[in-house]
Amino acid sequence: MPRIGGEMTEKKAQNGASEQNGQTSQNGQGVQNGAKAPGSNWRSNYVPAILESDKGAKSPADTEKAPGGPEDPVSEDEHPDRGQWGSKWEFIFSCVGLSVGIGNVWRFPALAYENGGGAFLIPYIIILVLVGKPMYLMETALGQYSQLGPMSVWSMAPIMKGVGAAMVIISLIVSIYYNVIMCYTLFFTFASFQSGSIAPWSWCNTELFATDNCYVRNASFPTCKALQKLVETNKTDMLPEMGVNCHNRSELAAQQYFERYVLKLGPMLDEPGDIGSMNWQLALCLLLSWIIVFFCLMKGVKSSGKVVYVTATVPYMFLIAILAYGCTLDGAIDGIKFFFIPKWERLADVTVWQKAAEQMFFSLSVSWGGLIMFGSYNKFNHKVHIDAMVISSLDFLTSIIASVAVFSILGSMARSGGVEVGDVVKSGQNLAFIAFPEAIGNVPGWQLWSVLFFLMLYTLGLDSEFALLETFTTAIYDTIPSSRNYKVLITFAASSSCFLLGLPCVSQAGPYVLKLMDTFGGLGVMLIAVFELVGIMWVYGVNRFCDNIQFMNDFKPSIVFKVCWVLIAPFMLGIIFVYSTYQFEPPTYGDEEYPTWAVGVGWALAGVSVLQIPIWGLCVLVYYTFKGNFLQSFRPLPSWGPGDKEARKRLLSVRGQLMRRDELHGADNAALEVE
Repeated sequence: MPRIGGEMTEKKAQNGASEQNGQTSQNGQGVQNGAKAPGSNWRSNYVPAILESDKGAKSPADTEKAPGGPEDPVSEDEHPDRGQWGSKWEFIFSCVGLSVGIGNVWRFPALAYENGGGAFLIPYIIILVLVGKPMYLMETALGQYSQLGPMSVWSMAPIMKGVGAAMVIISLIVSIYYNVIMCYTLFFTFASFQSGSIAPWSWCNTELFATDNCYVRNASFPTCKALQKLVETNKTDMLPEMGVNCHNRSELAAQQYFERYVLKLGPMLDEPGDIGSMNWQLALCLLLSWIIVFFCLMKGVKSSGKVVYVTATVPYMFLIAILAYGCTLDGAIDGIKFFFIPKWERLADVTVWQKAAEQMFFSLSVSWGGLIMFGSYNKFNHKVHIDAMVISSLDFLTSIIASVAVFSILGSMARSGGVEVGDVVKSGQNLAFIAFPEAIGNVPGWQLWSVLFFLMLYTLGLDSEFALLETFTTAIYDTIPSSRNYKVLITFAASSSCFLLGLPCVSQAGPYVLKLMDTFGGLGVMLIAVFELVGIMWVYGVNRFCDNIQFMNDFKPSIVFKVCWVLIAPFMLGIIFVYSTYQFEPPTYGDEEYPTWAVGVGWALAGVSVLQIPIWGLCVLVYYTFKGNFLQSFRPLPSWGPGDKEARKRLLSVRGQLMRRDELHGADNAALEVE
């Protein structure tokens, strides 16, 4: 591999660069359009070969690519324009929409609810600072520098191409069932447009869904179980208000409405293929949701970039309104205290740290491919490092605001129901589709609050759905650049296929299928993150990557970022992944256990994404070994470099003046080279 730099005199470099660019800098390197030319360090200058778009002719070495790699990614003369964001705000709002999703409203509060309240925040903040923020910067900067999606970007380190394939597949799997959850919000939105002083889920309607086991939470007529717990925990001061009467019904009206009327939940998956009848109401909601996604994405970032101005900002107005409403409720302070006051003993529980790491990945959306994809549509010199820090902080702030809103309502429900905050609701989907509807179902003007809440959930999820599907379509566009002429057709095919694949999730057994996909679909994302860090920081080289960022926007990552990328993040995530795998228990739906064959299907689903890493790695090794160039598996391909044509020319202009070529040592790994 050539070294760009060496013994060429400063004067000679100045003269050559001056002839090439018409002006020079103090160190003798060319300057184009007032921008800094790259330094003489080989890592920042390094471009393996001059492609046809750079010099007008190709050699065999110039056109070499990895198996399944993209066509020449920088030849814009031959292929349609890849497209860019219309403004920096489109990128910022898209990233905000991707990171801030439905999970911020119910998953983050639910995990805090289950893992010690404030005690959950401490490991989350630590992991966010040491892993989340550095990886957020890494992915957005990588996409912006190369202007390639998560599949094609691995021309930087061909041996790790399977990481990109795993990201694309895992995003596709999640996009299928994520839209099913969004269709639930559409169902509730439509159900909110009806008259009546109370919501249909706030009373036991025996004609539609209710059984004899249905009840409405009431402090003056509690469940016997709640009454007994109050006595056992010495909360006798609440007994005079409630009296001594109690009942043994165990299912809330809101719970039965959701499970029996919305989901039409049937029996557990007993035999393969036995999913019961189709829930056509939800199927139509799912169809509508996919139609909305299609029209928003059919022209790529040119259409989705405009939509996010609404979908990324409107939810905050809804969320602030719900926060203001929640904080005025009687008992809200009890829930807020439950959230912020930590149970210190839980910090010694490794499970709390594991859940914090999982939530960080789900919340920030690192290692899903969406951030690389969004960054790839940026202008080359965009100050992405500033955006990365701001957006990742905004995501955490949103989770806090949503949690305060959630726990204030839970505190009010606990006060009115005569129970502890920790006993109000189970967790997960129950928080969004049972606890919240129950809380707002009896207030005056419940229709308004219900519509606001469920539209907020839908718009939050819509941005994330955009990113998940665009990650898949961008992989197609980058691998086959000519396909960019058919964006509408490809988006239609992808949306239609995902709709059909999601139909089993809206059958009578649909909730069981969805839970299985949710448990196993994203199971390997932490392992993908470890290999992603190894591929970029160890195979490609942390110093080389930092020089790429500096050349791109004149920002040099500090030693803190380097230590986090090279050591802290991969080792911390590796340890958590091993522990979570060791502690893994087969999923259950409530009290029902999945049959063995269903768990096997779940593991197969997880393997479809994770196994891409060794499969592609082996294919690349075999390919280059047979070509007699084994080490090329670990080296950047000739096509690798800045995705922007002008930036690439700046690198090549300096390269052309530096005549001497020395050979690097070792396996050309910049992270291991000692100068």
